[in-house]
Amino acid sequence: MIYINENSFSVREYWIIDAVKNQIFVYNFEKGDAEQYTLQDSVKAGIYENLVIDFSKLDI
Repeated sequence: MIYINENSFSVREYWIIDAVKNQIFVYNFEKGDAEQYTLQDSVKAGIYENLVIDFSKLDI
């Protein structure tokens, strides 16, 4: 179990990538939500306007 207190570290968003299970979890503290993706998806960062990572093009 990972516990991050966003107030202590000014964490606005964090990602957990599990290459074995082909999963990406994105937790956005500003919006108060979480999204789940796969390593074949393009994922837009919630805290940056123009940042999108296309995981299908990465060798993970």
